[in-house]
Amino acid sequence: MRLVSYFIFTYIVLGLQIGVAPFVAFHGVAPNLVLLAVVFVALNAPKDAALLGCFALGVIQDLLTQQSPGLYAFSYGLLAMFIVAAQPVVDRDHPLTHVSLALIGGLLTAFVLMIHSWIHPAGARTATEGNVALPAIRIPIGLEFLRALYTAALAPFILFVLQRTRKVFAFQPTRKKSRFY
Repeated sequence: MRLVSYFIFTYIVLGLQIGVAPFVAFHGVAPNLVLLAVVFVALNAPKDAALLGCFALGVIQDLLTQQSPGLYAFSYGLLAMFIVAAQPVVDRDHPLTHVSLALIGGLLTAFVLMIHSWIHPAGARTATEGNVALPAIRIPIGLEFLRALYTAALAPFILFVLQRTRKVFAFQPTRKKSRFY
């Protein structure tokens, strides 16, 4: 995998997540474009490069969000482990593969965020200058579920375009085991 291409790709995807995602939001739910990049990298890169690349995408997204550090990195690392294990048996270009992996990734990310909010809930009510108590900020689970569905619905279209550009990244082809009959 070419590192320069990967870093440019990461920069573009995170820029699109910050800049474009709010404008394509559907009823207040923005898609997770970085998750689709994770699915793309994990489907095409060799095992070690895929795991490290997906973890790095999560770390950088953690730096850009208001979530606790490491949540996206952990969930994207878990997703990359699942996809790398499934690489030999899935068709990388099939839209159903893209939808199912994006849905699994979105639900996994929502699950990690939900578990974290249960273990370490948001801060307690705080008083402001006017003695008005502000409630703690929590991400609703329904919103994360809708985000996973919306991301999965966009997956075939975005990953179709990304699969056509995989030569830029110089992914090494996986070796097929020869069978002796």
